[in-house]
Amino acid sequence: MKKKEIYEGVIEGIDFPDKGYLHIEGRKVTVKYGLTGQRVRFCVTKLRKGAAQARLLEVMEPSPVERPKPACPHAGICGGCIYQTFPYEEQLHIKEEQVRRLLEPVMRQYEKEMDGAGQNNFHCEGIVPSPMAEGYRNKMEFSFGDSVKDGPLELGMHKRGSFHDIVTVSGC
Repeated sequence: MKKKEIYEGVIEGIDFPDKGYLHIEGRKVTVKYGLTGQRVRFCVTKLRKGAAQARLLEVMEPSPVERPKPACPHAGICGGCIYQTFPYEEQLHIKEEQVRRLLEPVMRQYEKEMDGAGQNNFHCEGIVPSPMAEGYRNKMEFSFGDSVKDGPLELGMHKRGSFHDIVTVSGC
């Protein structure tokens, strides 16, 4: 595996925050915005011992669980709602797995300090679903900027993958 080379593969899972991963040539490759089950084309940007980071170039095939059309017309352009093409139950499953993987090492260390064993005895009660499966956001980050270089000042959301570019959204 070499830097700047282009590869293809199927995303195996998602780490927090929004980082799909797969394994190529014995390395764990992290691809930002890749979703579980998608066949993707990506370019390697960083190499580390046993791991690599890559930039998503193209989703060649959607995940088998993805819906064909997201609910929001700004999906994929704006920086929010990347799981929108997945059914709500799958979104909850993804979030629960991410929380569990983030908390397990911390809880294992805590238990080791408390009882010396460090066994994984903590229990995750799961993610409480919202009564509304669509049309909600728990956080909105609006910014002022321009959608074209030296254009008029606009209020909008950050463009996906950028902290400088603005996307004016008609609704969210």
